[in-house]
Amino acid sequence: MFLIASSIGMAATTLGIIATIILMIRTKDQLTRAVISDMVFYSMIGFYMIWCMVNHTQINYEIALLAALVGGILPTMSAARIISKGRR
Repeated sequence: MFLIASSIGMAATTLGIIATIILMIRTKDQLTRAVISDMVFYSMIGFYMIWCMVNHTQINYEIALLAALVGGILPTMSAARIISKGRR
């Protein structure tokens, strides 16, 4: 039962990633692309966490912690640079 639920979760996450990448290709606004790229990154973290529930390795939680730290800092900085048009 858990394997079926995790497979459905991974499939839904994959469809979400594909849909956001298509939206990223179709849009012209740079700020929208930055926000969508953050959305793809968070979806990939979610996909990895679902995969980790099924496949056990020793480094699962370290990768998730590193992704959470990087996912919290870099999107804020990139959005700020895009809004300010590269000025510091």
